[in-house]
Amino acid sequence: MVKCPFCNYEGEFKLLKQWKFRFYDVKMFQCLKCNRVFNYYYGVSPRTGKVSEFTIKVKPRGSR
Repeated sequence: MVKCPFCNYEGEFKLLKQWKFRFYDVKMFQCLKCNRVFNYYYGVSPRTGKVSEFTIKVKPRGSR
């Protein structure tokens, strides 16, 4: 189950984008509760066979 790293909400998220990075499937989600954006990485290591999943917070891009 995916959890928002900002507000710990577990549930439905808005999928903004998805792509492959090495052996990971990466999905960029927007939390429907706090409206912040994060990346969710999920993959199985080809060398060890272990499942790896984690989230990375995406910083908002502001105008300069």
